[in-house]
Amino acid sequence: MKTYLLYCLVLLLQFDLAYAQSGNKETSKPQIAMLGTFHFAGSSDVVAMQVDDLKSEKRQAEIVQLVEALAKFKPTKVILEYPYLNSRLDSVYQRYRSGQKELTINERQQVGFRLAKMMGHEKIYPADHQMDLPFNELMTHLAENGQTSQFESFVAALRTEVMGLMQSNYDSKTIKDFLVWMNAEEMDKKNKNIYLETINQMGAKTAYVGTNLVAKWWERNFRIMKNIDNITEPNDRILVLFGQGHTAILKDLYQDRNDVEYVEVLDYLKD
Repeated sequence: MKTYLLYCLVLLLQFDLAYAQSGNKETSKPQIAMLGTFHFAGSSDVVAMQVDDLKSEKRQAEIVQLVEALAKFKPTKVILEYPYLNSRLDSVYQRYRSGQKELTINERQQVGFRLAKMMGHEKIYPADHQMDLPFNELMTHLAENGQTSQFESFVAALRTEVMGLMQSNYDSKTIKDFLVWMNAEEMDKKNKNIYLETINQMGAKTAYVGTNLVAKWWERNFRIMKNIDNITEPNDRILVLFGQGHTAILKDLYQDRNDVEYVEVLDYLKD
């Protein structure tokens, strides 16, 4: 009996120690916030929004307003949609920091570089992972099986419904307010459901060509998450700035994890 009681006491002490240690880990969890963006320089995608002159005085002031709002999160690292381990990127950022380079019109520099410099960061961090999606295989299959009209109807619906909605909001809002609207849960769901409800269903019953494309898109984002994890350290406050198609998925992945604290970036952007 004494041996049993001693054993129970040891277990309780071990549990208390583990609990205390886990408590210490809780305080050192990195915080991660994500902002999904559109492509400031425009896009060559089949369906794309028409972007106005972001070098205009009005739009430049709006971008500065956005960066100042993001700075309230006090990020320790800014992670951008450039290829992971891009050795050239740091020199580009250093030239901008020293006043030797003007920002190009893309969201990574207009927002990411500006924010990193404002926070006094010595470097910025790329985390993208490029992958070829099996789009050609999907189109070939649809053509061979007389289903091309299915894809054409899908693209037409995207243009009139989704892109029409985005364009009207972009035209009527500031950059900050548009990104608040764009990063709402409803828009993230719309983005993901393009893949889950439509593309995943494309192809014959036993031909998973649409599913293969969707799986590859999710795989790319899993790889991006791994790159983000490689950059992240305890006590970091990470701001991830990627296209909204990525962040709609990455938000799900990070919100469900116990080893990081997901922070809602919209709390810092709403007036």
